Amino acid sequence: MPSVTFNIMLAYIFSLLGTLMFRSHLMSTLLCLEGMMLSLFIMTAITSLNSHSMTMYPIPIVILVFAACEAAIGLAL
Repeated sequence: MPSVTFNIMLAYIFSLLGTLMFRSHLMSTLLCLEGMMLSLFIMTAITSLNSHSMTMYPIPIVILVFAACEAAIGLAL
């Protein structure tokens, strides 16, 4: 496994652990959730570039849209 992929998976795991640890603090939980969405976006972008499949190219954009909606909801609170 390349080191970039390993680092992105590690970032996702640390964000997940942060979400589980800081459940009582809303802003910390939202920041950890944003980190999870960012690492998922980067992982799917790398996967779609490596697979050379045209059907996988829109998936990172959809994840980015969901992350933007989550950030907007977090700012509205």
